[in-house]
This record gives sequence, structure tokens and C-alpha cells, in this order.
Amino acid sequence: MEERHPDLIVAKKDYTPFPISAIGLFKPRDLYLLAGMYLSSSYQRDSNFLHTDITIPQLSSLTGVSEEYISNYFYPRLKKSRFVQYRCIQEQPLVKRNHFYLPNPIHNFRFIRKEFFFDKTIFPEEKGVIIGLYCLCLNNTFRYDLSDQRVWEALGISKNTFKKYRNALIEKNVLWSSYDVPMALTNAEHSSAKVLMYPHLGHKTWIDLVEEFNPTEDEINDYLLMLEEVA
Repeated sequence: MEERHPDLIVAKKDYTPFPISAIGLFKPRDLYLLAGMYLSSSYQRDSNFLHTDITIPQLSSLTGVSEEYISNYFYPRLKKSRFVQYRCIQEQPLVKRNHFYLPNPIHNFRFIRKEFFFDKTIFPEEKGVIIGLYCLCLNNTFRYDLSDQRVWEALGISKNTFKKYRNALIEKNVLWSSYDVPMALTNAEHSSAKVLMYPHLGHKTWIDLVEEFNPTEDEINDYLLMLEEVA
């Protein structure tokens, strides 16, 4: 991964909303880059769009993805997708700059924290898969109860590609089975669900949910019964 230059990193807020509707439209690395653009955007209340004029070097510095990839592959696909609006503005006699207008998600979105972009232990493609999986989770949880096939179809990637990144996230202790996580993150009626335990997702992280959890006696009994079924 390329060395990042702090003066180029444009993270205008501590976390950003990210629209669920973007998954399936972009491959994992592009999904991650789009999230970087959202983090760089200015908050505009009651607006349908969020504006960013982040440059290619800035986006590269923020995400760790090469300038060549962003320029030659991501930007052309982003413009072609029509998911965003953009204008190229002549700001100086010899200087043009792209201005992007991103859909402002009022409903059906997930929060991604800025620390997500600075974690060098997770590769860009893996981060894109994390975003996709998080968007598939039930609201206010880090849990999804879908077959692998439904997941790779929703993400718009092949079976082998998904399994490659799924296995990598398991090895990096990001993706867990419901039987191996704190009770606060589970639901006895969805014992086959997979759980994301990654600290840089959500307005409230999974750690916050665990610390705030105060289960009832019935919830405890249901959880213990779930564990007994695989004992």
C-alpha cells in the first residue's frame, strides 16, 4: 500500500452516511472509494446532494488506492453509472476540477467512521466487502442472515471472489458466526446469522451495543439454548 500524506487526506467529518442503494452497482474496491468520497463531502442540511471536490491525489491518500486506478478505472465507471452528478469547472486558466454531487441518503443508509479509512490491516477490496456486508445487515445490528449465494449476488461479485474475501475477513477476526460473539449481537431466532465485529462501523459501534446491553432473563435463556444446540 502506498504511503499516505496527511496534508492530502480530506476527512471532513468523524463519520459519514453511506447509501445502501450503492451496493451491487459497484465492485468492492469502487464501493470503498465511493465511501471515501462521501467522507470528504460537505454536510448540507435539507439537500438532496452532498458536494465534494476531492481530487484524485486526495482520494488516493485517503483510501490507499492508487491514483492510476482511480483515474483510469473508478472515475469513468462512477460517471457512467449516473449514481452521482458531476461537473468539471475551470477554476483557473490552466486548472480544471471535478465537482461531484452525491445522493444524500435520508433513509436506508449506514454510518462509516473515518478510522475505517486509516486501518492498514484491511485491504481496499476487503473494506468494500465489509461495506457491502454491513449494508446487508438488519437495521441497528451488525448481523445478516443470508446464504452465501444471496450475498455474492447482492454484492454483484462472483462466488469465488466472495469466498476469497469472506475467508480473509474471518481470518482477520472481522466476520464471526453467531455462536462465537457476545450475546448483545445475536438473535436466538437467527442463530445461523453472520456477525461483523469491526469497530469502525455505525453511529453506535458493536462495542457500544455490548456495553449498553441489559438482557432480560428470557433473552439469556434463549441465548443459552442457542449455544446448547451446537455444544
